[in-house]
Amino acid sequence: MARKKTEKDMPAVEADPKVRPVRLDLSPEVHRLLRLVAADRDVSMASYARDQLEKHLREEAKRRGIKA
Repeated sequence: MARKKTEKDMPAVEADPKVRPVRLDLSPEVHRLLRLVAADRDVSMASYARDQLEKHLREEAKRRGIKA
């Protein structure tokens, strides 16, 4: 016998349309360094990688005269 539903159906969580995923394949050594540095700064690995990549890309675009 199936049990009764007591809660309303919840809609699926929608991804933020302003965010696009990127996959990075890292060597074990680089992954370890990322884990250690992110932990030292008390942030997640994803957050640290995202912040550093954005910083680097903005500097590179500025050097090359690319308008973002």
